[in-house]
Amino acid sequence: MTRSQRVFVPSALCLALLALPACATKPPTQTGFLSNQAGMEKVSGTVRAQIERQRDLEALGSVTKVTLLPAKLQEASDIPDTITPESRVLVLGELDRQLCFQLSRRFEIVSPDDPTAARVQAVITRLQETNATASAASAAVSWFLPGGSVRLPVGRGGVSIEARLDLADGRQAAAMAWSRGAGVVMDAGSLSEVGDAHRFTASFAKDFSDFLVETETPQRALSEQDPCQKHGPRLDLGRLAAGRVIGLHVPRPK
Repeated sequence: MTRSQRVFVPSALCLALLALPACATKPPTQTGFLSNQAGMEKVSGTVRAQIERQRDLEALGSVTKVTLLPAKLQEASDIPDTITPESRVLVLGELDRQLCFQLSRRFEIVSPDDPTAARVQAVITRLQETNATASAASAAVSWFLPGGSVRLPVGRGGVSIEARLDLADGRQAAAMAWSRGAGVVMDAGSLSEVGDAHRFTASFAKDFSDFLVETETPQRALSEQDPCQKHGPRLDLGRLAAGRVIGLHVPRPK
């Protein structure tokens, strides 16, 4: 193969991929976990995620402390039987980790026995499996292309999540139904069957935490003792470096 062919072939493939639907995102679910779902408003203008949400800003303005309840799989959730229990736990653990990291920049994180704290909980309602073979092939193609990753239009994973913040008296003050699937461009694959879902928990956690406060509200400074230290370091440089080398997302263990 000549040099010009080596440049042309992956470039032509990239253009073909760009002509395909850019995102495999499915609409958010409605499982009954959230109260007053009839009042949820769809967020327009989002590129990758599909989001429906509602909030009571006046009520949220009084919230200074939150308890983060463990994430769980919602009953009758849409999860393929081929996704192992271990992989499901991996995504739940990362969801807890990312929510703790993001919420701690907005509120004081306290233990569940504080009766004055608001309570946050998230449930996973759908998991879309990531195909390891397709991810590896995508990484091989991406190696030839400058400026980012491409994904073959098969085996792309995703996740749907619902979350709510309840005030100390039990009233729901904020809710979000969120869904994202891996796109054809700029979403690196993974050898893990839940690699895409695992990675997208970080995007969800940021979207939900930011939604709980007024726009432009400054982030809180972290206390000397990180309230999320049980989840490990906030920045796992070794894992990120490994992912860059192989061109694939490397999930962090629970």
